[in-house]
Amino acid sequence: MRPLPILHIVPKLSTWGGVGNQLLLLLKNYARDEFLPIVCSLRDKGVVGEEIEDLGIEVICLNRDFKRGFYWTVVKELRTLMKQRNIQIVRTHEYRANLHGRLAALLAKVPCIVGSVHNVYNARDKKLNRRILNRYLGIFTDKVVAVSEEVKKEIVRYDSVPENKVAVIYNGVDRKRFVDIDAQSIRSEFHIPKSTPIIGTVGRFFPQKGQKYLLEAVAKVRNKFPHIAVFVIGDGSLKEELQDHTKKLNIEQNIIFTGVRRDIPALLSAMDIFIFPSLWEGFGNALVEAMAAGKPIIATDIPSVREILDSGKSGIVVPPANSEAIARSLDLLLSDRALAENLGNAARERALSSFTIDSTVRGYSSLYRSILEQKRIS
Repeated sequence: MRPLPILHIVPKLSTWGGVGNQLLLLLKNYARDEFLPIVCSLRDKGVVGEEIEDLGIEVICLNRDFKRGFYWTVVKELRTLMKQRNIQIVRTHEYRANLHGRLAALLAKVPCIVGSVHNVYNARDKKLNRRILNRYLGIFTDKVVAVSEEVKKEIVRYDSVPENKVAVIYNGVDRKRFVDIDAQSIRSEFHIPKSTPIIGTVGRFFPQKGQKYLLEAVAKVRNKFPHIAVFVIGDGSLKEELQDHTKKLNIEQNIIFTGVRRDIPALLSAMDIFIFPSLWEGFGNALVEAMAAGKPIIATDIPSVREILDSGKSGIVVPPANSEAIARSLDLLLSDRALAENLGNAARERALSSFTIDSTVRGYSSLYRSILEQKRIS
């Protein structure tokens, strides 16, 4: 039996983030004797697309500059692509790709159409026009996949998609990336003594990620832990604002803005504590990676985090936007290494039992098979 062509459609591949990282992991782990993946970016190829090509997977770019919400020409291009490549499965990611890609798949009579929602809904997602479009698209979509139960609730609530048409498949981590890592190499790179505690966070510099509350917490504990080092990993529109905030708090000597890094497991291995200060999340890929690395976790008490941390059993949860609570938790874990170690072990066990890329791939593969079997396509 020939492998089934599956087309992943994404808005862009220009920057690293949760969707790009997870897509790359998924593509690496598909059973190639069963599925033949192809990736289409509505915009450019970018760094993510280049790394996907390095896997021997075709990346097609439409190079569109979206200045308005909908382009019929994009739908026609996608439909032509699907017909030419005899695509049997279409999986779309995020709103713009969900809109154009699912409509094109309907017109191309693709047997298996799966939409994906990666985040909780913001104000734009809740607008009436989007809700109507998503409700209509949901009629002919075989399944909408949510990355958490919280995201599923929002799809059902705002888009009126029947609950039995929404599946939850958690994102996963590759456990092989978190073994046999030399943490000392990171300390050497940044000239951090072995005795200096390192804490850190990973995420785009965007209001959602809440890094400013971590910086404020560090300022509160600095008198007790003057030599603490803090990795702030990522980049984005708030970079200058966060750097200015660091100066105002007089913690410049403690904060290390690393920029975007591809060696996240190595950076995590060097950390003593991981902070996840997000104000809202669909899932929390960086959080699960830190858990897989066995790090004690301090995270905000938001619904998706409660799912991941099993209602706080695998880490400390604090109220969102509360630097004082983060500071108290930091003080506790830096002062009680035994507690920190126990929490780290619990976090690792939780991540590797519930959030591996193997289980994610099995979930999607099983979903595709069941849809195609119902339609007698094999």
